Amino acid sequence: MTETKIRRVFPGQLSTGVAAVALCFFITLIYWPIYGTITKALATACAGSTLALVEPALATKYIGVFTEGVFFWTCINAWTWQILIFGGHGKYTKTKKQPVAGLRYTLFSLLIGIIGFLALIGFVGLFWKPFSFGILFTPSNAAEVALAIEGWEASNFFCLAVLIGQIPFSSLFQRKPFAGRIQSPYDGMGVMGMSLAVAVTVWIAIFIPSFLKFELGGAAMINAPFGSWPNTLAFCQGFIFWFLIPAEGGELFPMKAITKKQPWMGLSGLVIALVCGGWLMPKLLSAVVVALNIMPGTPTGTVVASLELSMVVFMLTWHHLFDDYPNAEKVPQDGKRFFCRFAIWVVGGLIYGFIWLKAFPFLPYGANNFGLGYPTMGILAGQFAFLMAVLYMNTVFDKFPLVRKEEVEISSSK
Repeated sequence: MTETKIRRVFPGQLSTGVAAVALCFFITLIYWPIYGTITKALATACAGSTLALVEPALATKYIGVFTEGVFFWTCINAWTWQILIFGGHGKYTKTKKQPVAGLRYTLFSLLIGIIGFLALIGFVGLFWKPFSFGILFTPSNAAEVALAIEGWEASNFFCLAVLIGQIPFSSLFQRKPFAGRIQSPYDGMGVMGMSLAVAVTVWIAIFIPSFLKFELGGAAMINAPFGSWPNTLAFCQGFIFWFLIPAEGGELFPMKAITKKQPWMGLSGLVIALVCGGWLMPKLLSAVVVALNIMPGTPTGTVVASLELSMVVFMLTWHHLFDDYPNAEKVPQDGKRFFCRFAIWVVGGLIYGFIWLKAFPFLPYGANNFGLGYPTMGILAGQFAFLMAVLYMNTVFDKFPLVRKEEVEISSSK
């Protein structure tokens, strides 16, 4: 017989979490300049001859959205599909030994993201010129570079459609009705089919028209959702924070307080997330941002979205690296445990959020490339660079090297 033994470099939840955060931060400082340099080289290889002829600002913008696209599709979208939709299926197919299993699954993630991009954007590009691969990858003049930027930005926003359209099927609806009824990976296929249909609908209904600037008689037919893109991002990030709560350490609260039966529990959680996250949270934070005059000159919605995203990052970090401290041994009642964690997420997330607003201009994955020319991610997307290091460390690499799992033979007595 075999038994899994876990060896930890640090014995406690908090000490392991602190060490893991430090390691993820260090990894992000190292990997993003390398990642950005590689994507810049790819963009230049595809469109370099044209980029050399256009305005430097236009060329820089093209390389930036190209980089965001590669990152969103191969890292964020692919991780959502692999881990949240398919439950990590196939991660240990070849080996359970880390970091080999993690590296293999990361390469598989890269492949999944590329396939997803080629399939969806390639199909849409057959009919919509901004999504044509010829425009996206090999624009031939300044007008096509500008059109490619529009196409990349619209396709990149599919990531946001994935987050708000697909993750609730796991976090709120617990992958019902397929989970527990069909074996893996077929349950994931069912969830993927339903959730992807919602994500594509959200993307086509909200994001594509807003980017493509439809006009009639010279007058704009469509405005950005919620009046502006910053307000849209504020809505989405608040919505994301609240619909993640039940599955990321919330013990299925607050929706469990209303009902414990699906799909009613998921529907109630969806309403709570829309009201508390999408509507109330941006209003409260907007009042704080205006009252404190935080980042004057920056749209209030952008600052609010950044603070909300910081709370999301902090919550996910607490869940994945701190193992939802405090645990059931310290706080036996699940309701009290939820409120303890909620207070930690809000207070810790806002503290981190204000630190991020001050720090991101100086970080190599925020807004400072130290003159090396690689694209940075800015006030919002920059937080995802660190977040993905956190998520991959726990769900793909099992917190290696801070936590090591070993299969050992044990003797059985008759």
